[in-house]
Amino acid sequence: MLWVFGLLGLVIVVVIGLVVLGRETAQLSTAAMPAVFDMAQAVEFIADRLPQSAQARLSHDDVRWILLADADFIESAELVDEDLAVARLLELGDESGREFEDEDVVAVLNARMAYLEAIGAIGPQAE
Repeated sequence: MLWVFGLLGLVIVVVIGLVVLGRETAQLSTAAMPAVFDMAQAVEFIADRLPQSAQARLSHDDVRWILLADADFIESAELVDEDLAVARLLELGDESGREFEDEDVVAVLNARMAYLEAIGAIGPQAE
């Protein structure tokens, strides 16, 4: 008779475990995955989506440099204005010996926004 209660207890524990595991699995399957900005992936994504004129003038290293310089600018600025950001990037580029066209910088920044949307970093509010 004791083994019947032991077996019944084991069955109850297993059922409770399976219910809890199933519930947590269901919740995790609908949870939004965190967006991770991968620089190498971002550079490839952005470089592939630039207008052909910008692709002819900018190397992958130039795209990476613009992204890093813009990230530094965003961290140091209280309010980011797109025109100010482009002007600052052009100025930093000149100081670094890099000559960018303003439309190239704008194209990189616009393609960066497309990358951020693609990885889910920006866009509609997650539910």
